Parts: sequence; structure tokens; C-alpha cells
Amino acid sequence: MSSSSSGPAGHSRNRASTRDAGPHGAATAAKTVSYRMPPSSIPADRQIDLLAATVTTCATGRSAAKIRDLTRETGLTRDVTPALRFLTDTGLLTSGPAGWAPTVAGARVGRAWTTDRETARSLLGEAWRDCWVYRLLASSVTPDTPLSVEDIAKAMRPYPTSRLTPWVHLVDWLELAGYVERSDDGTLRLTAPADGTGSTAQESPRGSAGAAAPPDPQLGLVLPLSLDQLGQLTAEDYRAVMQSLAAIYDVLARQRS
Repeated sequence: MSSSSSGPAGHSRNRASTRDAGPHGAATAAKTVSYRMPPSSIPADRQIDLLAATVTTCATGRSAAKIRDLTRETGLTRDVTPALRFLTDTGLLTSGPAGWAPTVAGARVGRAWTTDRETARSLLGEAWRDCWVYRLLASSVTPDTPLSVEDIAKAMRPYPTSRLTPWVHLVDWLELAGYVERSDDGTLRLTAPADGTGSTAQESPRGSAGAAAPPDPQLGLVLPLSLDQLGQLTAEDYRAVMQSLAAIYDVLARQRS
């Protein structure tokens, strides 16, 4: 992996107005922005194995999967919890006292991952259109410019003194989701949909139904579905919706008690 820059990365954020808010966040006078990063100790594709294992476990009738279930299914024993928190923060899982359960989008990605990884990658790209990962990429990097992994990582991290390693690892996720593609010379370019407008998330009905809502990643809330949309879901997707809602209500009930 080369650390030399192969082209300028564009920045849409005013770095002069930020101060350090920690390793993965930026703070302004009005608002603090914090990003939960994936653990660099687990490759991106192995972290999706955790998502797939959650889907498999919940498909047996369980309302949620425990850490021990996922460890048994994947063989992963280190940094599993940080990986699950990243998957929750990006709308693929929900979390609660009972454990971890997939959102509608997460169930689609996880099921496809075990049989057709190219389809799973496309579904991941769709699911993240309204996620901070995609939005930050689109607002940080100039399209049609060949960049190194480090170029993209440096452009996306919110503050120059933030640790670069987690952001370098996030680039693996960008490639997995199809947001960047690698050239023969090893440089990366944004793929066509990453135009920074955010229009894809609003214009795609499937994206609205499949992606998790960003307002409260700790609760893993999913976007509300109309009756027509519920009627169009497969039995497995419908079950995933019900499991997500059950986990959310369980958390809310405990908070209010």
C-alpha cells in the first residue's frame, strides 16, 4: 500500500472551524460529529460474516443473536463487539438487551453474502446511500481523480490529528460497497453514483425501504414502512422488520421503567 499521493483530494468541510473532538470525531462550536469506526483488526469481509451469522441465528426463531453465537458461527474472537457496533451505527444491525438483530437492509445483505457476494456488495452499497459513510465520502473526495488509499483516508478523517489507521481500514469498506474502484495501477476512483448530491437516497424507493434511519444509531431504528411496502416484503424481510421493532420496543420499555 503506497502512502504517496497520486492526486489531490477535495474537501468540502472547513477545517479551520474545527477542533479535536477525539480520535474519530470533529467538533464545532455548534455540534460535535462522531463516527464509530470498524475495528482494523478484522477484515471488512469477515465483519460481514458477523452480519451473515446474525441473520442465520435470527432465522432459527431467535429474536436476537448473542456474542457467543456469532463467535461460534464465525470463529472470530477478537474485537467482535466493536465490529457489531459499527454495523449497528451504519444501519445493518439493531442492538438491545437480548443481543443483536438485523435490520431489513442488514437481512438482505447478510442472506446474499452466503450465496452471492457480488449481489451482497450491491445491496450494501444501496443500504448505505443515506449513511454517514457514503455522505462523508461524497463530500470529501473529488470524483474522477486517481487517489491512493491514504489520500482517501486523509480526506475523510474529520481532523488532521485523528489516527489515520481506522480511516485507511474504512476504505476497504468503500471498495466492498462499490463506492470506489481500483485501477490496474492500484489507485482508486469514485464510482459514478458518488456525486455528493445525496439524491440517490431520496430518489430510490428501495433505498428508503431497506436502509436504517440515521437519527439514533444506538437504537438501530429502521425507516417506517407503509402498508403497501410491508405487503411487498418477503416473509424473511417481514420477519426482520418485526424483530427490529421488537428489539427497539424492548429498549424503550426498559429506559422508561
